Parts: sequence; structure tokens; C-alpha cells
Amino acid sequence: MKRIALWSLSACLLVPTLAMAQQPLDLQMPAHAKPGQCFARVLVQAGYRTEAVPVVIRDAHESVQVSDPVFKSEIQSIPISDAYKDYVVTPPTFRTEQQKIVVRPAHERLRASPAVIGTSPVTVVIREPRLVWRPGSKGSEVRRIDAATGEVFCLVEEPAKTAVMQREVQITPAQVTREHVPAVVETIERRFLVTAPTVREVYVKAESKDVKIQTLVQPAREIRTKVEARTGTLQRQVEVTPERYEWVPVVCVDTPEGRHSIQAVQSALAARKYYSGPIDGLIGPKTKQALAAFQRANGLPGQGSLTVATARALGL
Repeated sequence: MKRIALWSLSACLLVPTLAMAQQPLDLQMPAHAKPGQCFARVLVQAGYRTEAVPVVIRDAHESVQVSDPVFKSEIQSIPISDAYKDYVVTPPTFRTEQQKIVVRPAHERLRASPAVIGTSPVTVVIREPRLVWRPGSKGSEVRRIDAATGEVFCLVEEPAKTAVMQREVQITPAQVTREHVPAVVETIERRFLVTAPTVREVYVKAESKDVKIQTLVQPAREIRTKVEARTGTLQRQVEVTPERYEWVPVVCVDTPEGRHSIQAVQSALAARKYYSGPIDGLIGPKTKQALAAFQRANGLPGQGSLTVATARALGL
């Protein structure tokens, strides 16, 4: 069987997980490390043992059973309508005739045309012609000779005084015309009674309905039965060893020979259906996932680191 060699010039330290990186490293290194060995600080899961613990599966209680009530059925005739007298009315019948009615008689309508008035100038005598005495100096050529002669007056005829005014005169006299308005006639329908209405008395019998009536014979009952408690055992896990970190020997991969060994690990994981990536000698995410799955399946520590125990479990 081929073994993976541990190639390295000096001891190396690997911290593969984030949970480990967040915690302070233990300053005490592996006491028996030799040159060329590599170690990784890995989380070792807690160990448990299984023990049986008695438990009560079901408490004691009462079981209750109920029975439905029992009824007896019988048919009863229930009246739903009393007897009474009804009256059947036969309505009257009519015949219809059309009749013309004068709603407004024929008449004459008078229309008045007002007179046409115009204006005409008219000369009006304001003052009639008259004879008046005027001083001679104004009415004649006679002059006063001296103081003894006295005043000279002349009798003068003054013409009439007139004025022109506008007078309203009738051009066309007012007239009245007569217009004949015909009568307004409407046609209405008149109903004449042919047969008078009649009333006939009818006797209506009482009505009843058969109904199924249920009578309670036995009421519902309950039956109580005591049920004993049921016990059993529960498998409980008790912690034997606590969770802890340990230094685990790992394969050094910082040399060409180491990468060749990683290729052998990848091939072994692929043969066991844990790995489906390329055989490239590099521990990438897929290789770490395959290593972690193989370690969980076989109870090996490592969390994806290539430990010596993992390599041996793979037969390398």
C-alpha cells in the first residue's frame, strides 16, 4: 500500500477554519513534532453515550363515549288553513262608442287697426289787426312847431300778429276687421254598460298537511372509562468528552510531491463518490468539501483539512 510522504523542511502550522481563526491560538505547540511534519489545529466534536430514561408517554385520564338521543317518529295531520267563504266577483262589461264634442264654438275675432296721425304746419293769428294812436314824430311828418301847438298823434293801423305751429292731423282713420274662427271639436270614447257586475259566494274547505313528528324516547348519554397512564423509555445522549481543539498531523502540500499526493487523495475521493472536480493537486473549495464529507462519514477530525488519519483512511 502506498503511503503519502510528509515533505517539508520544517514543521508548519495550519488553521483551516474560520471558527478557529476567530479564537486565540494555543501557544503550546505539539510537543513531539519532528522536522518535516505539519499539524493543523482542528475541532474535535464532543463524545456522547446513550442511556435509557423512563418517561410518561401518556397521563392517566378518563375516556368519554357518548350516545345519541333516541327518537320515535309518527305522522300527524296538521291544519294549515281553516275553511272559509270566498266571493268571486264578475266585473261589468262595456261597449265603447266614439262621440264628437264641441269644446269651443265658432266665433269672430275682432282686430283693431289704429288711426295714422301725421303733422301739418298751421298759421295761427295771435293778435288781430288794430288801430292805435302813435306819436306824430313816429307816425307822420308833422312836427311840433312850438310849445303852444301841443303834441301831435296819428291813428295808425297795426297788422295782425301770427305764429306757425305743427298740428297733428289724421291721415288714415282707425279701422276694425273681423276674422272668423272655426269651432274646435274633440272626439272622445264613451263607455256604455252592457252587463252589470255580479258577486258569487264560494265555500273553500279547510286544508291540512301530514308532518313527521319525532318524540324523544331516550336522551343522549355519556359513558366515562378510566384509562391508565402509559410509560416508556427515552434514549438520551449524555456528554462523555467535551468539544475541544487538538493538533492533528496533516499532509504538507507546499511541494510538487505534495501536490502529487493531493492528486492521489482527489482520485481516492472521486472513486468513493465524494469528489467530482478536476484532479489538479490543489486543495480548493470542492476538495475541502469532499474531505469534510468523508471525515464526517468516517468519524474523523479535520473539517476539510487533509490530515494524516484521513489519508490513511483513504488507503494512501
